[in-house]
Amino acid sequence: MEKFFFSMEDILVDEAFLSWYFKESDEKIQSWEQWLALHPEQQLLVAEAVKLISQLHLQEKGLPVTHIELAMEQLNAAINKKQQNTAPVVSIKRSKNRRWLSAAAAVFIIFTTITIWNFSSGHKKTYATAYGQLSKHILPDSSEVTLNANSTIKLGSNWKQGDREVWLNGEAFFHVKKTSTHERFIVHADQMDVIVTGTQFNVITRYDKNSVFLAEGSVTLQTKDGREIKMLPGDFVELNDNRLRKKTANEEAILAWKNNQLLFEGTTMPEVAKIITEHYGIKVILANMEVRNGTLSGIMANDNLDVLLKSLEAAKNYKITRNDSEIIIAKP
Repeated sequence: MEKFFFSMEDILVDEAFLSWYFKESDEKIQSWEQWLALHPEQQLLVAEAVKLISQLHLQEKGLPVTHIELAMEQLNAAINKKQQNTAPVVSIKRSKNRRWLSAAAAVFIIFTTITIWNFSSGHKKTYATAYGQLSKHILPDSSEVTLNANSTIKLGSNWKQGDREVWLNGEAFFHVKKTSTHERFIVHADQMDVIVTGTQFNVITRYDKNSVFLAEGSVTLQTKDGREIKMLPGDFVELNDNRLRKKTANEEAILAWKNNQLLFEGTTMPEVAKIITEHYGIKVILANMEVRNGTLSGIMANDNLDVLLKSLEAAKNYKITRNDSEIIIAKP
């Protein structure tokens, strides 16, 4: 079963997931569990889908089949409408198994709830990635955003009447389109705001990291206490200890994540460990001072944790041990 999910909605409409969740057969349960064991980076997203679907107590008894089939048709229509500008759509097929039809009906109710929540005036539309995932989205103004792993953006509710605002937690690359009336595009990060009209830039706001790299155009950074700094293409600015610092930076290294790569340039091993934890959500232990004092240089693939660890092991002659909860890096 070769597949990879980019959102919780993708999982909720996946036939194999629903067959497993509703225990349609031992074979399908085993097939899903084997796939999940081979893709630990997907476990968080699957857990979120399970949590959501488990909150719905669907009473099969007394539910007419015609109602369930209608729900399934509405589900397919909703999925096509919601995803027509993003990922390819695979419709859920009818099944003779009534339990499967009930699963489709359950997902329709969940999907409708998500859609209503996302588009209601009291909430902001949200895009998110789980550990080990990247995703690209077209925003309502045709701007584009690419989210790194373990990242979230929320959109403001008044894009048609004023500034285009988003709230970021994590890392994202924005390609902002100019509008005919020149409305500003504002990225609200943890410690600062990034204000633009049309440009391309990368923003990190995660834990103690707050930085912006400008690839094209111009932006203004504004801190929470009102300080400002204007950026030109190629500028890289960090906010540390409430101080803005403009630095030289390697664009290739900063944006390597967009191509599922990590580019290290004398990066300390504690920083390497931190990057792995941020991206894959697994604790990394550096076993001794020899490892902690080491550095790493080179380009490594970052779309599979096992491959990344093997590359790291080969590059530095480390002994790497991995279990479900942690990774231990040591010298042999």
